[in-house]
Amino acid sequence: MVDRQKRVRGQGGFTLIEIIAVLVILGILAIVAIPKYFDMQDTARKRAAQSLVGSAMSQLSLSYSQSLLNTDYTFDPANECKNVVVSNGSEATTLTCTGKGTDATVSVEANVGGQTVSATWKNPSVTASESNAS
Repeated sequence: MVDRQKRVRGQGGFTLIEIIAVLVILGILAIVAIPKYFDMQDTARKRAAQSLVGSAMSQLSLSYSQSLLNTDYTFDPANECKNVVVSNGSEATTLTCTGKGTDATVSVEANVGGQTVSATWKNPSVTASESNAS
């Protein structure tokens, strides 16, 4: 019976010091990890906006190429940007293209969750004729 009491006493849980040490370590990890998590969210939103702008630029180039190959096809930048799929779950996402007809430049702007990225698409034929004229 004495052996049994010794075994039961030796099987205690963690000491208060051990629990406090673990909580301190978890607190330090939380202090370091939480700001990094929010930075990663902002970076992800910016990358999503960049990919949306890249997608719109590709759509403009493809549509312009199609208008060169198919004389029945009219190139309209504002209409072409509507063909870019804009869906990002619950994030507020917008894509704006400004430029009409066969303008030399089209401004493309994307906003994903407050992160805004913009770029300019240049019409290759207008750009080429401008450089030949000079």
